[in-house]
Amino acid sequence: MGFLSWLKKTTKSKNEETEDLIDFESMYSFVNDLDIRGYTLKHADTCKKIWHDHVPQNGQSDTVQGELLRRLEKIRDEAQRNGNINWDDNYESFCTFIKDTLLGSGLFEEERERLEKSIEAVRKHGRYAKSYHDGEISDDDANPMLFAYVDDDLYDYIADAIAVFCEANKDPIKRDIDESIYR
Repeated sequence: MGFLSWLKKTTKSKNEETEDLIDFESMYSFVNDLDIRGYTLKHADTCKKIWHDHVPQNGQSDTVQGELLRRLEKIRDEAQRNGNINWDDNYESFCTFIKDTLLGSGLFEEERERLEKSIEAVRKHGRYAKSYHDGEISDDDANPMLFAYVDDDLYDYIADAIAVFCEANKDPIKRDIDESIYR
């Protein structure tokens, strides 16, 4: 049974409201614990400049700054538009690249744990969706609230960390295009 079938099954009748079987608040527990629920982007101008100057119309950026933001936005788009249905090794590598680059910079020692947990939360949702779509989680056991985190607060928090990294590294850091990445 797919998600829509499951949802229809929870409906009392066509004219009655759907039973409230999903605890929507549970999907916010980790952002509440990280104290980033409702977080809004603080470095929007920096992010716009990075996007304009370092992210090409198509393909990868040849700078670390551009590639950090490009990969985060690919992850955000996959979660918000597709519910992580396409989660794969590319998205896994995106999380690793963002995490290793930001945490390896030494700029986030005070925020290290929260930033790391934020990036790992993105990965955890993607892996859960992949497990479901690979048939490792049954329809009966699936929790649709765990497929993808779709609110902007989590992604905006990570985007601000990318902006801080870019502000500290104003000169473009060149990188080679990774031929194994197709997203």
